[in-house]
Amino acid sequence: MNHLALAGNVLTAIGGKPRIARKGFLPKYPLNELPGGVQQKLPIALKPLSFDQLAVFMQIEYPEFPPLAAVPSALGPATIGEFYDAIIIAFERIRPKILKNANHVPVILAAPILTVDDATSALVRIKTEGEGLQDSPNQPTSEGSALAHYYLFKEIYRQRKLVETPDGWAFSGAQTTFPEVYEFTKKKKHALLRLRFRKAVTQLLIELEECWSDGRALNVATMFKIDGLGRELVRLGVCPEFKWQRY
Repeated sequence: MNHLALAGNVLTAIGGKPRIARKGFLPKYPLNELPGGVQQKLPIALKPLSFDQLAVFMQIEYPEFPPLAAVPSALGPATIGEFYDAIIIAFERIRPKILKNANHVPVILAAPILTVDDATSALVRIKTEGEGLQDSPNQPTSEGSALAHYYLFKEIYRQRKLVETPDGWAFSGAQTTFPEVYEFTKKKKHALLRLRFRKAVTQLLIELEECWSDGRALNVATMFKIDGLGRELVRLGVCPEFKWQRY
């Protein structure tokens, strides 16, 4: 959510308008391509956590540079990091006018976007919180952990904590615990709960777009509502449906 908010804030700062409150914004799973044309060799689908699914998560966050403690990978060179780098380079070359009073969604530890440098800093944060820094798995700001997303997923995948040793970083720390997993049933059960979840997703998209278009305050309660409904569905063995639901 922080990264979505930062990307939307950068867009409004240069006079754009995020359009997320619509059916076409929500992806249809499985995906073979991320926004920006970043191809994925492993299809992205909504599934219970597994080692195969962790490999998908790591693919999404795969660093543009060789990751630390890397194992051989067949992934192609196109990454989310390279996608954001292209945007950053465009900002630095074009130096677009920044609207200092643009509507925005507040983000913890993020400064208001008042200059081009502020905009590129926001984009760098999105990138590095996902893949880490060039010579370190650390991220520049904290989201509850000192490690970037790629390395958090890989700690679970390798079943060991990533630690710095005299010879460099290695997955040789304490053993990690695989999270509790609930398998999804193929039967379409709990129709009312599924409907409530879809309505909550739709409501959140509408409210977020209004933050950028009308300057309305972010309704945090809607995010917690989605979290609660989603967890309840998963515990019941039902895959949450991220679909647009007309009221």
